[in-house]
Amino acid sequence: MDIGREFNLLKKALLISGYEICLVKTVRNPRPYTLILARGTKGYLAPDDFKIYIDRNLGLNDRVITLIHELLHELHPIWGERRVESEAQRIFRHLNVSQLGFLQFFVLTPRDTRNFMVPQPVAV
Repeated sequence: MDIGREFNLLKKALLISGYEICLVKTVRNPRPYTLILARGTKGYLAPDDFKIYIDRNLGLNDRVITLIHELLHELHPIWGERRVESEAQRIFRHLNVSQLGFLQFFVLTPRDTRNFMVPQPVAV
């Protein structure tokens, strides 16, 4: 698959779908009677609620991969978990700086923002 095309599909799904990205302390299924989440689940797509839940304790890049993963579930509902995960990893590895920054924006925590604002020493 073409990364540029796939990124544009992800971007469109993110911007047009109306999904709210919820960074949560613990990923729990809001509807436990519909799906049992596996241990170590990093995110969850709740299409009926237009929400994507992502574990805020993950590192920034892991949150981006999880966002890509959940959006791929939306775009390719017939794909199995293995394919979604491998495609999410592949897409993440091939993102350019601008694409990565775009996706990072949606999963930034206040702590991330503060860390980015810390003045960095300038080499002289």
